Amino acid sequence: MSAATLYLPPVLSLVALSYLVALAILVTRSTDLLRGRRPLAFYEDFDGTGASVAVMRPTRQLANLFEFPVLFYAASVLLIALGLEDRLLPELCRSYAVLRWLHAASQLWLNRLWLRTPLFMAGNLVLLAIWLRVALRVLG
Repeated sequence: MSAATLYLPPVLSLVALSYLVALAILVTRSTDLLRGRRPLAFYEDFDGTGASVAVMRPTRQLANLFEFPVLFYAASVLLIALGLEDRLLPELCRSYAVLRWLHAASQLWLNRLWLRTPLFMAGNLVLLAIWLRVALRVLG
């Protein structure tokens, strides 16, 4: 199996998640406008102040998807470019993607810190493991 075949599916799943969350933003803001909750000018200079929870959750989640996941994307590019293949790295990458999906779902629907925080931290630990493994494989 090629490195791209191993690592692109989790990457593409996070890309899909980002687009789904962006769609959720469009839906929640459009709903806000159509129901007359906010005027169009509110969203023209949107800074989040005074927005409903329904609007802010996907907005915050999309921002989250461009914080630590950027490190995942960078690691994935390295893995593919270097052709690194082993038994552990693809599993770690899939685990990271699953944890990000679970984190997004928990933030968008439940938004309970007791659930969301452990998912976030577990994902970050998996991401750290990916980078440590990459470093060991490349430098070791």
